[in-house]
Amino acid sequence: MKKFKITIGGKGYEITAERDAADPSRLSITVDGEPHSVEIEEEKTPRSAPGPRLATAPSTGSGGGGNVLAQIPGTVLSVDVSVGDSVDTGDKLLVLEAMKMENIITVEVGGTVKAVHVAKGDKVAAGQPMVEIE
Repeated sequence: MKKFKITIGGKGYEITAERDAADPSRLSITVDGEPHSVEIEEEKTPRSAPGPRLATAPSTGSGGGGNVLAQIPGTVLSVDVSVGDSVDTGDKLLVLEAMKMENIITVEVGGTVKAVHVAKGDKVAAGQPMVEIE
């Protein structure tokens, strides 16, 4: 689960967000302690302008001792690890553009990169393995 501080209409909120494991088209969000379940709709119009460049973004995968899976469809913008690399919690694995946002995919549990299943420019589907950590 990721924590964020956001501002809407000049008012600040603390939220947590996590993709629903049972239904990847939904997010479980807690806003100032109040839980919500929201549905995500993929935008079907072509992208006409670059989206925001984020220093950090919600992780769309989980790492450590297994596959890092794409939680939503997207395009791989960069791959920052190679087979055999040692990675620690929080290290950047790759950048995935999804829903007009650059999502920095990081390691949740350290280990060694066993396999890299994607390359720059690849389109990925939800649930597709991207990196394997052991």
